[in-house]
Amino acid sequence: MPRPSQTRAYAALILIVTLWGSYPAATKLALQDFPPFFLGAVRCTIASGFLLLLLARAGADAARALTPAALGSFLVLGISGIAVSTQLSYVAIYYTTAANTAILQAATPVMVALGARFYLGERLRRAQWAGVALSALGVLVVITNGRLAALTPQELRAGDFINLVALAGWAAYTVYGTRVLATHSPMLATTAAYVLGTLLLIPTAILTAPLFPAPRLGSGLAWGFVLYQALAGAVAHIWWYRSVDVIGPSRSAIFMNLQPVVGLALARGILAERIGLWQVVGTALVLGGVALTTRGSGR
Repeated sequence: MPRPSQTRAYAALILIVTLWGSYPAATKLALQDFPPFFLGAVRCTIASGFLLLLLARAGADAARALTPAALGSFLVLGISGIAVSTQLSYVAIYYTTAANTAILQAATPVMVALGARFYLGERLRRAQWAGVALSALGVLVVITNGRLAALTPQELRAGDFINLVALAGWAAYTVYGTRVLATHSPMLATTAAYVLGTLLLIPTAILTAPLFPAPRLGSGLAWGFVLYQALAGAVAHIWWYRSVDVIGPSRSAIFMNLQPVVGLALARGILAERIGLWQVVGTALVLGGVALTTRGSGR
């Protein structure tokens, strides 16, 4: 039986990945009124303010570790987790389908396992390397819609490739964060990452504004999504780090297998997106690769 702390971590991870699984479909709806860079900047600005309030309520001791020496580590988290992962995920969904986004997100545990291998020194067995290859094949099947050789470059979706970059950013955020958590609390690390990442997002949103339609500021749907992601998403980041601290990055990443299931169901149910045969095959290959890659992974 797992320790009580592990049980709470497992329950938190299920809630977190269910929340994240809803993002592609919900984001697709919000992007009808808010352009991607504006959406990311507004969402993260609200989330940063919310996290700063939570940090202030925690007392002066919670922020005592916020030293100039620690800012470099927090900046890495802000760049990888906010400026790259969060922001580019919105851009990716803007240029591809919610279903494809949900499927490709399933490859995140493989990216985390590779990051843990090269940065944290976790060993991968032959079966786990086979899982990496199987997941990569699944990603290719989804991106090319099963036409690995016959597809022309014009038929490829730019959003799928942008999504892979966003997922790599999240893997870096998770793996690098395990070392940051050795000396800093999840609350402080998450808050500092959000604030520093948001400071990068705001000028990016201003510079890219001419490239997209103007935001419809009167959209209640878009603002509802922003608040939903800003508040619930900010808390989810804290819970994610606490869970990673309890059971480790590779084992935590296993729970993200639930994410594409939720994402595909909502893409079909809310957006009426077609889920084709090759998307099902690609999902099976990715999840099969994830199962092999994360099987028996160490802490």
